[in-house]
Amino acid sequence: MSIKLVIGILLFLVAALGLAWFSASRLHPASAPPALIAHRCGTADAPENTLTACRMALSYGVKKLWVSVQVTQDDIPVLYRPRDLSALTDGAGDIATTPYRTLARLNAGWQFKETNASGEVTYPYRKAPVPIPALEDVIEALPDDVELFIDIKTPDSARAAPAVAAVLQRHDFWSRSWIYSTLADNLRAFDAYPLARRFEAREETRQRLVTLALERRCASAPPPGAHVGFELRRDMEVTEPLTLGGGTSKVLALLWDARAMDCFNATEGTRITLFGINSESDYQAAARLGADAVMVDSPKAATAYRLDGTSALQRWLDRWVRRSP
Repeated sequence: MSIKLVIGILLFLVAALGLAWFSASRLHPASAPPALIAHRCGTADAPENTLTACRMALSYGVKKLWVSVQVTQDDIPVLYRPRDLSALTDGAGDIATTPYRTLARLNAGWQFKETNASGEVTYPYRKAPVPIPALEDVIEALPDDVELFIDIKTPDSARAAPAVAAVLQRHDFWSRSWIYSTLADNLRAFDAYPLARRFEAREETRQRLVTLALERRCASAPPPGAHVGFELRRDMEVTEPLTLGGGTSKVLALLWDARAMDCFNATEGTRITLFGINSESDYQAAARLGADAVMVDSPKAATAYRLDGTSALQRWLDRWVRRSP
């Protein structure tokens, strides 16, 4: 037996032990390492919420895309986050009062900038414009194994839900989509659509986490099969009412721990997505907690540290074997 083969076998055994240790060390082992969700299709890598960004995220192996959706004046759901078009495009005005034909002429990458190593700032998409896509265009462009997380930013729930639902129904896309919104009314508006899969309302998730952190008790678990999402770390303010005014303390709250995972997983089928995971240390923390998915701004950067069911040592071994003559 050659020395190279012996070394390879030993490294493989160590890698296997490393993987077993990692799995055992997870507080709440999931069926797989946390999946990546590309936030706004990868807002750090390309103009957010564009087909260009979505395709780039897919090229890095991401199978879950998070998009911000608003409804135009003529009730077309489009991918765009801010209220005013001037925030990201070369146009101006509110999405809700602008017809789709006008939006289609704007450059969604106008404000996207890149900074090189010397500190020089450039706007690469001003010479290579990218349009604001309709939700329908994105769905038609997706491979069959990709899920879409639709974050509804339109404040008028009576308009948003029917417009989005019509697109999902037309493409039979209910089973490949999740509905999210920071506005609970936008979630409740989908009561009329029994096939809609929705996140738990953010205020319910937040209240459960805060109660766990401050009262050290699980007041209530999510309903069976719930999908919950919240930041791993979140800037928060604690306000104390006092006779002579009041006091406020600002904190960077780390709300997820073993107790929180126990509470959220007390009912069957809970899915937990952690937002704002943009470093290897935070990804590892999410993995140890047993999160089902994490939201990342840069799929490109996340490919360097995401887990795929093998240990870091196993991945190093794979690279070593490929380099060996």
